[in-house]
Amino acid sequence: MFQILHRDGLSRIGELEVNNKKLTTPVLLPVIHPFKAEPWISAIKKMKLGGVITNSYTLKKGGFQEGKSVHDLINFQGLVMTDSGTFQEHMYGELKEGNIEMVNYQKSIGSDVITIRDIFSEMDHSRDKIKGDIEENYRRGKEAINKIGGYIALPVHGGPFNDLRQESATMMGALDGEYFPIGGIVPFMERYMYSQVIDAVLNSKMKLRTSAVIHAFGAGHPMFFPLLFLAGVDVIDSSAYIKYARDDRILTETGTADLKSFADELPPSPYFDRYNAKELMAMSKEEREITIGLHNLYVSVKEVENIRQQIRSENIWNYAEYRSHSHPLLLEAFRRFLEYWEYTERFEPLSRKTPLFYSGEESLMRPDVRRFISKCAKNVEGERIEKKPYSYYTEVPVEYVNTPFGTVPLYLDETYPVAQSLFPGEYYESYREIEKFDRPEWKEFLLNKVDYVFSYQFGRSLFSIIEKGKVELQRSRNTGKIRNVLYDGKQILAFRASDGLFSLNYEGAVMIHSSFKSPGHRVIVNSEVSEYIREGKNVFAKFVEGADRSIRPHDEVLIVDTEDNLLAFGRALLNSDEMMDFSRGIAVKNRIRSKDSS
Repeated sequence: MFQILHRDGLSRIGELEVNNKKLTTPVLLPVIHPFKAEPWISAIKKMKLGGVITNSYTLKKGGFQEGKSVHDLINFQGLVMTDSGTFQEHMYGELKEGNIEMVNYQKSIGSDVITIRDIFSEMDHSRDKIKGDIEENYRRGKEAINKIGGYIALPVHGGPFNDLRQESATMMGALDGEYFPIGGIVPFMERYMYSQVIDAVLNSKMKLRTSAVIHAFGAGHPMFFPLLFLAGVDVIDSSAYIKYARDDRILTETGTADLKSFADELPPSPYFDRYNAKELMAMSKEEREITIGLHNLYVSVKEVENIRQQIRSENIWNYAEYRSHSHPLLLEAFRRFLEYWEYTERFEPLSRKTPLFYSGEESLMRPDVRRFISKCAKNVEGERIEKKPYSYYTEVPVEYVNTPFGTVPLYLDETYPVAQSLFPGEYYESYREIEKFDRPEWKEFLLNKVDYVFSYQFGRSLFSIIEKGKVELQRSRNTGKIRNVLYDGKQILAFRASDGLFSLNYEGAVMIHSSFKSPGHRVIVNSEVSEYIREGKNVFAKFVEGADRSIRPHDEVLIVDTEDNLLAFGRALLNSDEMMDFSRGIAVKNRIRSKDSS
C-alpha cells in the first residue's frame, strides 16, 4: 500500500494507495463536516488535494444510513478517511455503538481508511488507566481486523508516558496493519506542548515497522509541519483552518495573527487578494469566516507542498531548524527531537545534496553531524586555516586542521559536512596555486587522502586491499581535485566533488566484493530476479532477502544473490531495516551497465 519515492532522513515523500486511490505524502487531510462540506470541498478540489477526513460520530449521530456513500454525500471521489468519533465522544457525549458496530458502519458507507473506536487517553489520566486503555485498544484493533477487514487505522496511545507509547505501538504493530495514527496529542497541541508531541511521535515510530504510515491526529498548525515531517510523520489532519477562522485568526507559516492586528495589507493568498483588512472586517461574520478559512486552508496546503520540495532537495533539516527559531516552544521541540539522535541516525545518509547552514548550536547536534564528529574528530592540536577547502590554503600538508566540527584530519577537508557547510564568517573563493599538488609531498598526500576517505566510507583501508604503488589518480585540470582512482590502469572509484565521497563502478564493486565478507556492503536479493538485476533493473524491496545492518540511505552497495554472486552495484534508497520491512518500492537504484558486467 505504501512506498518511499524520495527521502531525506526520517522525512519521506511516499505514495499511499488505498482502493485504487493514491496520495502523495507528506499530505494534509482537511477535516470536513459531512453535512456542511461546501465551500470547503470545492476549494479542496481546486487545490488538487487527494484526500479528506470526516467523522463517523457526526455521520452516525446525524442519521446517515448504512450502505450510502460518504463520497457522494460530500461530493468527493478522492480518498476519504473516517475517524471513529473517539475525540468527539470525549468532547460532546457518549456514542452508544461499540467498536465493531462503528467499524462496520464506516466500511458500509465506503470509507477508504477506517478507524477503530479507540479509547482516548487524557493527559491527567492515571498510568494504570492508560495502560488498561491501550490494552483494550489492542483488543479492538485485533477484533476489527479479524471480523471486518478493510484498510484499518490503528491508533497508538499512551498519554504523557513514553514507555506506554512504546508498549501501545508494539502491540498495535503486531497486528496486520500499516496505518498508525498517533492519538491523544490534541491536548498537547492546544497547550503548545510541542516537545510532548515529538515524544509521542518518536516513541511510537521507533516501535513500529519502518514501513508504517504515521498519521499525527489533529496536528494541524502549519508552523509545526516542518518538524513533524522531519520526525517521520506522513499524514496530518487539520480542522484548524476553520476553528481559527471562527475567531478571526489568520494562519501564517510562522504563527497566528488576529485580524485586528492588521492595519491594511493582509498576508498574500488568492483569497485575500481582493480585500484589505478593513474590508474583511466589514464583512458579515459568516462571509468573513469563510474567507479567512479558505485562506487558512490555502496556507496549510502550500506549506505541505513547500515541505515536499524541501525533502526532494534534501534540505529539510536546514528548513526545519530555521523555522524552529520562530517560536521558543518550537525550538524546545526541535531540541527534544535532537535527543533521539541514536534512533534517527539510522535513517541519515553520509551526505546530502545541500550544505549544512549553521543557524545555532543545534546545527552541530544533528545526527549525521554527531556521527561524523564521533568517527572523525580527534583530541589533538590542529592547524588553524581560515578558508575551505583547507588543503588549498596551506603551503605544506598538515595532519590535522581545526574545523567547526572539531579537529579532523586534513584528508577530510572536501568530505561532507566539512566542505559542504556554511558558518558565519566563511566565504567562497576560487582555488589558487593548484600546481603545488604536482609536488612529491602533495602527491603523497592525495594518495593517502584516497585511502583515508575510503576507510571512512567503507570501514577499511584501501591500501590493505590493493597495492598503493599501482594506484594512479586522475585530477581536474581546472581545480586540481581528484576525479578518478585507477588501479593497474583500470578505474575503480570516482571521487564525487559534491560531497568528497566515492562512487563505485563495476571494477570497484568487484574489488569490494572480494575484500569484504558477506554481508558487508551487500543487499541480498531473491535469486529469481538475478537476471533482471544483471540487466540493470532496480532492486525492489519485496525481493530483498537480507542486507548489511550498517547500510544507510544513499550508501554505495553491492547487489548479490543468495549464493553471494555479484550481480550489480548501486545506491541504496532505504536503510537495511526498511529494505526488509517494505513490500513496495525501490530499495536500491541499480547503476550497472551492460558493458560493465560483460
